[in-house]
Formats: sequence, structure tokens, C-alpha cells
Amino acid sequence: MIVVLNDNGRSYAPTTGTLARHLTALQQDGGRLRRRNLFTALGFACLGPVDGHDIPALEAVLRRARAVGRPVVVHAVTVKGRGFAPAEQDEADCLHAVGSVDPATGQAPASAEPSGPSWTSVFGQALVEVAAERDDVVALTAAMLRPAGPQAMAGKFPERAFDVGIAEQHAVTSAAGLAMGGFHPVVAIYATFLNRAFDQVLMDVALHRLPVTFVLDRAGITGPDGPSHHGMWDLSVLAAVPGLRIAAPRDAQRLRILLREAVAMDGPTVVRFPKGETGPDIEAIARTDGLDILHRSPGRPLDVLLVPIGPLARDAMAAVGLLEEQGLGVTVADPGWVWPVSPDLAPLGARHRLAVCIEDGICAGGVGTALAQTCRDAAVATPVLPLRLPHAFIPHGPRPGLLAASGLDAAGIARAALAHLSDHRPARAPGRAAPVRRADQ
Repeated sequence: MIVVLNDNGRSYAPTTGTLARHLTALQQDGGRLRRRNLFTALGFACLGPVDGHDIPALEAVLRRARAVGRPVVVHAVTVKGRGFAPAEQDEADCLHAVGSVDPATGQAPASAEPSGPSWTSVFGQALVEVAAERDDVVALTAAMLRPAGPQAMAGKFPERAFDVGIAEQHAVTSAAGLAMGGFHPVVAIYATFLNRAFDQVLMDVALHRLPVTFVLDRAGITGPDGPSHHGMWDLSVLAAVPGLRIAAPRDAQRLRILLREAVAMDGPTVVRFPKGETGPDIEAIARTDGLDILHRSPGRPLDVLLVPIGPLARDAMAAVGLLEEQGLGVTVADPGWVWPVSPDLAPLGARHRLAVCIEDGICAGGVGTALAQTCRDAAVATPVLPLRLPHAFIPHGPRPGLLAASGLDAAGIARAALAHLSDHRPARAPGRAAPVRRADQ
């Protein structure tokens, strides 16, 4: 077996820690470390370092490696972005994942620039504000200080921000140790990458009811990052963790509020949000039993209760008009803290003909399933219709288009609710709205 170590001094960001220092020493060594180093201690022969951009030299060392006859490491030293000046000079790793750029400058076209604050930037600033008020708050991330948000805290409080490299399990276990030492760690990780550390979340943090807050960026559909980055498993997977509470903010203001509430709790918490811009805040018209009521159709019967998870509140609000056009009365309720399911949703659902839970997680488990069980346990007969992502790997594509393809946009929400009510139409009572029509009628 030949292992090629492509050593460019970076992972997502500049590499940190003892292994990174060891590789630097191997590059600078005059021969002593060639005979005894990490790789030889594991039983590998070690060849190099070789200039990974020198093709003849690289071919020559690979031929030597093939002739060794046992496991061998070829240490190739390269420069990330070699040959493209904007990438070579990029200190912030903006070109780690390349979208549409001007090849001469490496800059995104003006049309691709965000027009508002991102969820990540709002979280990063909110974390700094919380840390300024509480000196027990520390931040951890796995090689993603900038992409996952803690970069601002690392600049403001460098002694309280830790980048452990691409090692999510280590990040979570380190957070557990810090929590046992009296700190409140905030672990910022992409939602899909928390899968790597599920055992540590379960056994190192939750088993001991430790005050650790996990902030999951890129939750739900991420768009062009593709199947490996869609954060579509966290709601179902984390629902199996006893004592864990999950918050899904609908907008920037709720992100700030829910982060503060999460850090104030004495057990494990999660705050999840998607990739992209936050958009305008959605104000509640009322607050009932811990639920934000975002809309209530005036002067209409209570037909449909929409329970969106996090930013899908925007799509639910857009679906209201489509349903009201069909003569239906609609309520939109945002629980904020989505797991465990609020018991107050059951009596609210009991006053409606149908409850629809809209979430950007997979169809196995999740909030919709739990809401249906909550209603059954409370002897509420109102049916619960879960709308969620298919149980499949979802391809690349723009977030709005992928949500629409899964029926999680306004049209899909309205279409599903109308179809369910049409298929389960009760006898018409005096004073009720006109019979429900399908969207295509």
C-alpha cells in the first residue's frame, strides 16, 4: 500500500496541533526524522519530502515506493491553489469551495454577492456578545473557525476559542471535559459533520447532562454543496439523545434569542440554521404557551395549523395566502424550541381540522413524527401531516429549487394540505367554508 501525503500546510484552514508541527519538522529535517517519525513508528517506510509540483521527481519517488514491497508513505509538499494567484494569496480560504468567479481576479460576480447578513455571521456576532457577558463561555470548532462562525470570537477572545482540526469527535469530548470543569462550551460544526461525533454527543455529553451547546450550521438543504453537506439527518439522529433540546430559529432575531436561551440551560442544547441569508425578521402577532403565533386568519374557522421548523416559517407564511384563497382558515405557530415537541401544540392542533409540520429533515423520525405521537398521547384526533425531505441522498442544486422539489415551498405546502383535506372531507356543517378545491381546480 502506498499512502501519498499531500502536505500543503492546510486542511480547510491552516493546520494546527502537534501533527501539523511534526509534518513541518519533516519538511525541514536533514534526514534524522526520515529514520524515525510518526509513520515509521506505525510500520510504514517513509519517502520524501518531494516537491509535489515537480512531476518527474514525483514519478521517480512513486516508482521507488512501488519497489519497497511494504506499506510506504510518500510525503509530497505542495502549495494550495498553485498556479492561480488569487487562490495562492487567499488567506481566508474563500476559494476552498469555488462557485462562479472572475478567472482574472478570483472574485465572485456582483450578482453572486449576498445582499444581507448570513446565518453564520449573525451567529458569530451573537456568540461574541454572549461571551462578553459570560467569561465561562468558550467556543470549539473542527477546522472551521471562519465557515462555522467562531472566527469573530477567536479575534476578540483568542484564549477562549479552540480549533481542534478536522476531528469532530475530539471537539465534542473536549467540550465535555470543559463543561465538567465549569465552562459552557459552544461547539460550532456543520450539521452533517456532527454525524461523525454522535457517540460523543450521546455518551460524553448527554449521559452526564453537561451544559454544552451545539450550533449546527448548514442544517437542512445547503444547495450547491451537494449530498455530503446537506444537513438533513440531525433532527432524526439527535432525537434519539435523552435530555437534549433542539432550537430552530426562524430569523436572525430569534437566532440571537435562542442562542442566549441555549447557553443559559444546564443541559445539552442544539441551535440549528441553514446556509444562506437570514432575510427579514418575521414578527409574531401573539405568544401563547411558549408558541409564537405568526398568523391567524381573521373571521375564519380553524382549518389548518402550520407548524414550520426554523426558516421554513417563511414558506409557511407564503402558503397562507394560497390556502385562504380556497376558503380555509390558517394558523401558523412557531415553537422555536422544536425538540422535545411542545405539549402545547396538541391542544392548539385540537382546534383545527389538520396540523401540518414542515421540516427540512429526512422522513424517518423527526419533529413531524413526534408531533403526531404527542397528539395521540393527548387524545387529540386532529391528523398530523408531516412534510419533510425524502429518505434519499439529495443532489446539488439551489436551495429554493431543492426545497420545492421536496414539496417544502409555499406551493408544495398548500398543495399537500388541500389534497389531505379533500381526501378526508367531513360532512359540511352550517356556517362552514365552501368545499375545499384542489389547487389545480
